[in-house]
Amino acid sequence: MEVIKNLLIRFRQSGILILIGFFLIIYIAFGFVYWQQSLEQKELEEQSAKIALIVAKKLPSRAELQAKYDEANRVLTMTDVESSDDEDIATDAKAIAKLVGIAEKSGIDTDSDKLRIPSAAVREEKVGGGTYQVFSFKNISVQGDYDSVMAFISDLDSGTTQETKTMVLKRVNIRQIEVEVIREEPETEPGAEPEPEPETEPEPEIVIETVATLDVDLYTKLGGDGT
Repeated sequence: MEVIKNLLIRFRQSGILILIGFFLIIYIAFGFVYWQQSLEQKELEEQSAKIALIVAKKLPSRAELQAKYDEANRVLTMTDVESSDDEDIATDAKAIAKLVGIAEKSGIDTDSDKLRIPSAAVREEKVGGGTYQVFSFKNISVQGDYDSVMAFISDLDSGTTQETKTMVLKRVNIRQIEVEVIREEPETEPGAEPEPEPETEPEPEIVIETVATLDVDLYTKLGGDGT
């Protein structure tokens, strides 16, 4: 009888230990899931904050666009504009090159498909007694990090630089996308032993990029009208 009691005591102690271990495993598993959700929640909050900044940016009204249009016309009639190098922009290619230069200054990667500028529709327009050539670009697409894209849009919209003072930003549409990026390994310094090739391909990293679609009119004074 005493032997049976001892066995029951041992089984009871073992059962308690097994039960404690079982609950401990469940607790650790739930803790890991909670930690993962916290990280994902933080990333979602950061993305939401960025999107909120984009949505909060008020698009120009019809009156504001008209005011910018009138300001561009006023600038075009000034003497210093007539003597500037805008007269050299007489081809679609030169107008595109001007936009590419603005994008490069804003930090946009212009050597990839992240900047797409279609050919412009060209027309002539009478402003202040002079004739001007207007390059009307529709659906310019620019992609990159949020700060670079917004810098490009702000530069076009401000019209305060030599390159943009005869431009009118007519329309802008902004959205965000997820892009898979594979980080390049840093180059080996001269004289150092090369790193062994990895056995597996590196996993792509998901990053959030901003995409903007714009319509822009670029004015240039025709030199042949004598004004």
